[in-house]
Amino acid sequence: MAALTDAMKWYGLGADKAPRLKYHFQVAFYSSKVTSARYIYDCVKSIELPKYSIDTEVVNSWNVRQLVPTKISFEPISIAFYDTHDNRFQDFLVGYLGQASNSFRKTSPGIRNSFDGFGLKLQDSDAIIDRIEISRFYGADAERTSLSTESITTLWKPKIIDVQHDTLDYSASEAVSWQISVRFESVTYETKDAGGGRVNSSNSSTQTTEPPKIYGASTNPAVQQAVRDATGGRLTPKTAPKFAGVDIMGNVTGFPGE
Repeated sequence: MAALTDAMKWYGLGADKAPRLKYHFQVAFYSSKVTSARYIYDCVKSIELPKYSIDTEVVNSWNVRQLVPTKISFEPISIAFYDTHDNRFQDFLVGYLGQASNSFRKTSPGIRNSFDGFGLKLQDSDAIIDRIEISRFYGADAERTSLSTESITTLWKPKIIDVQHDTLDYSASEAVSWQISVRFESVTYETKDAGGGRVNSSNSSTQTTEPPKIYGASTNPAVQQAVRDATGGRLTPKTAPKFAGVDIMGNVTGFPGE
């Protein structure tokens, strides 16, 4: 009972420290080529949040092993939709596939013996879907137009890489659904206040960061003098190497034989 009481105290209903709930979300699709994309937001069943891994490489820096990030790999995510009576998602999918390929149309009987336009289309832009916005919130009005504690995750230039329809079964009573897998090129995070203003964003152009502190070799006399003063004169002009500095642990480096 104590744990429950502490949980109620730390994560009080409506408090800023309360965890978000999985069903408090909405998804918006933006496409300049498929206008029906804007109408599929309310048939979304579930969506995975972005997944990515950061590749690193181990390098030696002044005999200190460091991890250096080399690449970010964005993993595909899955989005499930309800198969509604008005075929809302199906209409969007047909429009998307019509923009991407000529293979989704009726064929005439007989054997194809020449190039007839089937296959992928040459795109005049790099994305059919411009972006997907996933909004997580705590409270909203009935129309979900005024969201509180809104946090927006944006997937940029997503592309559908897999489509799966459901399995029909006379013994089942569940709703029929669609599921697609999407790859994207970038992801950004943004927080908005109750008035719709941006609080912070992961966009690097809007952030103010201090320049990184660089430690390493230096041939600057002023730096060598500072190191000499800090080490009691161990770095003398007679035995001074061509490099001297301080490593990331704050240790003086560049003294052969010591």
